[in-house]
Amino acid sequence: MSRTQYLDLDDRTEDVRELMRERPRETRDFLEKYELSWVYHECALEGMVLTHAELRQALEPNPGMVDSSMVHAFQEVRNQRKAIDFIKEEAKARQVKYNLTLVKKLYEILYSNLPNRMPITFRRDMPLHRTYFHDIVQPVQIQPALEQLFHFMESEEFRRMHAFKQATHSHHRFMEIFPFSDLSGKIGRMMMNLLLVRAGYMPLVIHSMDRQTYYDALRLNATQFGNVMMESMDNALDNAFKYFVPGWNEMSRKRLASGE
Repeated sequence: MSRTQYLDLDDRTEDVRELMRERPRETRDFLEKYELSWVYHECALEGMVLTHAELRQALEPNPGMVDSSMVHAFQEVRNQRKAIDFIKEEAKARQVKYNLTLVKKLYEILYSNLPNRMPITFRRDMPLHRTYFHDIVQPVQIQPALEQLFHFMESEEFRRMHAFKQATHSHHRFMEIFPFSDLSGKIGRMMMNLLLVRAGYMPLVIHSMDRQTYYDALRLNATQFGNVMMESMDNALDNAFKYFVPGWNEMSRKRLASGE
């Protein structure tokens, strides 16, 4: 990924931040909608698609009568919301350690109060039937591979990387390790977004319509994967501009046509 792409990302992110500073009331509404979208798409990426009404009901403090078939799904939604809140709080900390303790904490939050809760143990097999189809390490390699990843994330080389590259490269490697039979994807994306939010960027929400694109990108190398994820970040920034600047699409088209 070129330096120019990172500079463009930084410039556009700062433009969105400025819009948010100028319009606090609209910002609250935008962030509420964006985080609701984040919950929806995280669930959809893992194969659980809910209607807007179901999503809203799941997040109500007192959701009322809930169909027994939806109890499990609603709990997963609430857990996803709690994981996002946890990430937002962690992002404010003076220092964040990317280690197995953080991974286990996210696992516990995402599995909270679910009847099929599995113990926090690394997978012991190479599952044939799974959501993701990229190559993953053998079970015996999981522990050392995670230790190597976390060690790298503390290195000077990692600190010198642009925050977006830090987030996408570490996520790509985490997904190659795929430590758990369940929840590895959700945990990996939460950690990716912790890096981004902490650095002042918007959370990277991978839309359900881009599900296959994301899965396919995991088969590429880390740099190519980062390029695909940049497209998702561009979409997030586009949506922010569209929300805060009515007619932004038309203005953008005119600028492109004029070669600006």
